[in-house]
Amino acid sequence: MADPEGNADITMQQIVDLLPPRIWYLTSNGQDMWCRRPYGFLFSTGVSAEEFAKTMGTGEELFAIGTDAGALLSNEILEGLRNTAVTRLFIDPAIDPTTGDVFGKILRLAPLT
Repeated sequence: MADPEGNADITMQQIVDLLPPRIWYLTSNGQDMWCRRPYGFLFSTGVSAEEFAKTMGTGEELFAIGTDAGALLSNEILEGLRNTAVTRLFIDPAIDPTTGDVFGKILRLAPLT
């Protein structure tokens, strides 16, 4: 996994240390993370997650689920994301009001070798 600036690979513990202890994601069913392949989205607060969903205008009923950052970034979860073609995770993304583009820190999920 590369760091948010795209430099050399960093450890899972370094990734977890970059995140708040509790991380939030959007879901429509209370379990599965809502994604826009190849992107997934993680947030520091549930409020910011739900505001992002409203601004994004997905047309879906999305709500935020909070979990321990270390549990969310387990090898099992990361492998599941890779298997569903999610290769990048936005951390606290924002939406450009002019263009509608999503921007922010991105963690790239490198393929397992």
